[in-house]
Amino acid sequence: TNANMNINMNMNSQGRPNSQEQGSMARGGQNRNSQYSQKQQQQQQQQQQSYQQGGSSRKGYAKNNTHEHNGNTTTQPLPMPSPRLQAAYITNLLDAPTKDSKDPSTQSQSLSPAMQYLTQERGLTKQTLRKYGVGLGSYNFPSNEIGQHGKYVRADCVTFPWIMRAKDVNEQEVLRGCEYNWQASASSTVSSNKNAESSGKDQENNNNANNIENDNNEDDGDTSAEEYEQEESNLGPFVTRRIKARAVHQKSWQRLDPPGGGWGLFGWHTVPSSAKEIVLTEGEYDAMAVYQATGRPAVSLPNGCRSLPVEVLPMLERFDRVYLWMDNDGPGREGAEQFAKKIGVNRCLLVQPDSSVMDLNGNRAAPPKDANEALLNGMDLEEMIRDAEVLPHERILTFAELRTQVIHEMLNPEKYTGVPVPSLPGFTDIIKGFRRGEMTVLTGPTGSGKTTFLGQLSLDFAEGGVNTLWGSFEIKNTRLMHKLLQQYSRGPMPEDKMKKAQALEVLADRFENLPLYFMKFHGGSDIDDVLDAMEYAAYVHDVQHIILDNMQFMISRNSSKFNSSFDKYEIQDIAIEKFRKFATSKNVHVTLVVHPRKEDEGVKLGMSSVYGSAKATQEADNVLILQKDANNENRKFVEVKKNRYDGTLGICPLHFQFDSKRYSETPEAQLSSQKKVARSAAVPPRVVPMTAGGRTFVSAASVKTKVGPAAPSKKSASTNMDSTYSSILED
Repeated sequence: TNANMNINMNMNSQGRPNSQEQGSMARGGQNRNSQYSQKQQQQQQQQQQSYQQGGSSRKGYAKNNTHEHNGNTTTQPLPMPSPRLQAAYITNLLDAPTKDSKDPSTQSQSLSPAMQYLTQERGLTKQTLRKYGVGLGSYNFPSNEIGQHGKYVRADCVTFPWIMRAKDVNEQEVLRGCEYNWQASASSTVSSNKNAESSGKDQENNNNANNIENDNNEDDGDTSAEEYEQEESNLGPFVTRRIKARAVHQKSWQRLDPPGGGWGLFGWHTVPSSAKEIVLTEGEYDAMAVYQATGRPAVSLPNGCRSLPVEVLPMLERFDRVYLWMDNDGPGREGAEQFAKKIGVNRCLLVQPDSSVMDLNGNRAAPPKDANEALLNGMDLEEMIRDAEVLPHERILTFAELRTQVIHEMLNPEKYTGVPVPSLPGFTDIIKGFRRGEMTVLTGPTGSGKTTFLGQLSLDFAEGGVNTLWGSFEIKNTRLMHKLLQQYSRGPMPEDKMKKAQALEVLADRFENLPLYFMKFHGGSDIDDVLDAMEYAAYVHDVQHIILDNMQFMISRNSSKFNSSFDKYEIQDIAIEKFRKFATSKNVHVTLVVHPRKEDEGVKLGMSSVYGSAKATQEADNVLILQKDANNENRKFVEVKKNRYDGTLGICPLHFQFDSKRYSETPEAQLSSQKKVARSAAVPPRVVPMTAGGRTFVSAASVKTKVGPAAPSKKSASTNMDSTYSSILED
């Protein structure tokens, strides 16, 4: 099986597959060097060309990937990975040649690092990994080194395939206005998937029924062979919708192959067609842990607790009961409640282990963080699932229902501080991150850089995996994206036009993979229309942070109704009340820009400077003011005037970096000298992980070196400023 694959798994240093594989992984195509028929290769080349013609607009892939047929415009199916690639990944992990060792004490040393991680640190058996189709592949990720953002680093990744029936794929494509015709290539697809299932199996398991098409769809014994064949024909073969890759030693390095593909559920192919109950977990390791410990059908979300794409909701409709087992932290609980409302509250049960859990020895143990930790600690996962409870009433709560969460928050306050801003650590220390369900009001003089500041924040959020929605009412989306691309580059573009075009293409490929969405409003807009768009984004895209820039432009549509300034205040107050209610009910963070009143030049702004009545500052959980230095207009700072979370107030300097169009807490001259020293010293960068609501990730801006002065302590981060701001601190 493996000898006929002829797949070149190697990649070059620029993050591109070698030889005939070029473009398939980095550009989302499927033209890999597999033994396809000539007709299949021609079809895939046409699809590759059509996909690449979409330029840097993969999120608008359906729009760009269309063709004319008999005068009608039809949309082609989303790209899918080669089934032979998945087979190669399985072989790499489970059947790679290892050192022979007859001594049991040294057998673990013969395992690959990935297998050691999966079996020893995750506690998963080889049988479980094979059943779920877990593999090992090499992918390239943007370098975190200073000044090396255009280069890539290759890393070994655990691969999690989203395998599903062709009928399920077709149902998703029908919603997009096209069809996935699997009958034309059913025989080759089935053959490829059988190879993926059986590739590299141990010799003694060659005749084992533990494969995708047999073991994962157990028959109850009452179905005849003809009925079974008819059912299989109606469902279609198993196909790989997409592959999720996650670096073995760097959790934050993740990618979906191919880009622009569809959505699925990891482990879906293991669920029997007769199953009426299913366990839905936050992570892939949790799903495998549940199945390994209980034998229950278990699948995982495609993107953690942050999103449940509507494309997979029809797949869950046939189940009478859905157990939601998210991580035992704030984001996990919030996600469970949000997903229960999308799936159906009446048929969802929440698995939330409390302090009464016992391990297999009968000893009381602390509640596990997730299902995988429960497996590693030898706890009874079946009992935890049986103890699952219904979603609490939306309006009524008791302390018993919140007891575990309250204690966990008191013991782990750092997991509830909100989403940080890695590029502005001093600012993060003051505000303690941006939390869901809150509203932030930002104000500042005209030209103070409010949009620039918010653009930088939104990029930090998106790079941390936070789905973010932009509502730009003052500048057009094209101009906004131009600004965001400049900030995302973190440096100047090449002066040569050809090199600049190439650099922009690479940058655009990375930028469009960020979970950023934009509303199609500009200028005056109806508030209810804006709220409808926000609600759609929160439901369909699981948006967690919404930026509205700005209030005055948004309500200008109603200017004809203004008879006095009091009418303006009233309409603004109504809008603010609606946004505040939306943030609470949908559990998203809303950042609203409100212009200040007309003040004398050079006057420092305060809470009363926000335009309108006191409604805006009263409803807001956080109030931020961008201030200009009266002595130097090029120097600015952001002042936290209200912080409902813990009351911490303070200021943070903002030094504008002309090359990157970003703000830094360090002056540009000092920052440049530090970069030069770092490059000359050639010291490898020390990656500093950042935590966003319990999820650890690494941003390029959080990479620091050991060269130069020591970093300020957390306590003094917000006050360690140069003498320019001494008078501000005194005020």
